[in-house]
Amino acid sequence: MRTLVTGLLLALACFVLGYYLAPAIQPAFIPPQNPQFTSDEWQLFDEVNTKIRDEYLEKDVSTSTLMNGVLGGMVGSLGDPYSQYLDPSSYTDWTSEISGTYGGIGMELGSKDDRPTVISVFPDTPAEVAGIRSGDHFVKVGETMVEGLTITQIAQKVKGPVGTEVILLMERSGEILAFTLTRAQITVQSVSGKMLEGGVGMIRLLGFKEQTADDFGRTLEQLSRQGMQKLLLDLRQNPGGLLSSVIDVASYLVPANQSIVILEDRDGNKRVSHSTPFTPKFQLPIVVLIDGGTASAAEILAGALRDHQLATLVGERSFGKGIVQTSFQLSQGSALVLTTARYLTPSGESIHKKGISPDLEVIPTAQDIVDGKDPAYDQGLSILLGAATP
Repeated sequence: MRTLVTGLLLALACFVLGYYLAPAIQPAFIPPQNPQFTSDEWQLFDEVNTKIRDEYLEKDVSTSTLMNGVLGGMVGSLGDPYSQYLDPSSYTDWTSEISGTYGGIGMELGSKDDRPTVISVFPDTPAEVAGIRSGDHFVKVGETMVEGLTITQIAQKVKGPVGTEVILLMERSGEILAFTLTRAQITVQSVSGKMLEGGVGMIRLLGFKEQTADDFGRTLEQLSRQGMQKLLLDLRQNPGGLLSSVIDVASYLVPANQSIVILEDRDGNKRVSHSTPFTPKFQLPIVVLIDGGTASAAEILAGALRDHQLATLVGERSFGKGIVQTSFQLSQGSALVLTTARYLTPSGESIHKKGISPDLEVIPTAQDIVDGKDPAYDQGLSILLGAATP
């Protein structure tokens, strides 16, 4: 697949650039030799390109704009909201989010019920302060209706210079809500921890970045030195992140050489990722908090701990993103993010579009939210303190 995409990009680039760099020469159209496309399909491409060049009102459309449109349309035709072509500017934005720092309002976007949806909202950000919630569907960003836009295009419109405003129209349970937010510099601290009562340590994970596993290990060691005997692991509003990162995080809690996730490719081939034997192990009672914003890599961790009977899951059904994307760096600073596999929990369960059900369901009421109460946290802590059992 990677070879095919690279070859196609090269063929399209040569054709479009050659067409524009030699406008005075009009030879008969000779399609590139690519068995994946027929001569009629290449001819149609040539006809559209010619009409744009000869008839479009604006004469100064650059070849790079056209090429990016072709490539974006090609990936968009897959109908997969998580596969995307990233031009150099978009790729820079994407890598900044992976690193954990970017300008915006502090939420993760995805697709739910074939609609652009808020996966998770990060704490202490404009999105959280405004009251945006996981599961809210996008209707409009500024003056632009989102219908027909990709997740990347919506994210780009939500972002902007720090201090500027963006107006979002969202749908929640049939009700249309308007939010006016001021963009801020967003820095996501993916790991935080503290000691609670009764020897319970609490760690919150807000993503799986490049440094998350190291930070998680250090936090476990610090809490252990403070007397941690039980762990309350909060994966709520965690949209996921790097597959390698979640495997490293899970390796601190799952015994050596035990399965963490099964990846299944398009041919049905399966590859099992195991916990590493060299990572320090912390064997202690664990309660994991999950909700509708627990997605992707966070679901991998929750599923592994559940399947190995290492934790009790408390809260709400998770988001249900059980597919894996691979990023391919391309020429000229661009990239391709492509769905390449589905993942299964160690027991072989696929949770894509289904999510993971908690062992103990605890759903906050509207009044709980208004009062600032957190019944899932309370129930999880009670379980660890021995005051309640699921």
